[in-house]
Amino acid sequence: MAFRVAVDREKCNGCEECLEACTVGMFRMQSGRALPVDDRECLGCESCVAVCDENAIAVTDTRVALSNTCQSLLRVLDDMDETESEAHHPQGGA
Repeated sequence: MAFRVAVDREKCNGCEECLEACTVGMFRMQSGRALPVDDRECLGCESCVAVCDENAIAVTDTRVALSNTCQSLLRVLDDMDETESEAHHPQGGA
């Protein structure tokens, strides 16, 4: 689950715009209000947030954020991998 979807049922007016906007079918109607069905399906595109005139929908990114240090180390490893690959497969060689 990379995203959490919440609907403020006090703000939701039941217009069903989010149902139409969501490409993965995240919402269903219950008692005249939108209800998120399964967060695991959410792609995080926030099209539901964009169409909600009542500002009743919130999409929260729950993925783990990497620190700047981790990101730098991953770039170094990627560079090392590219260098090693070039050494084993020189361009133009047979």
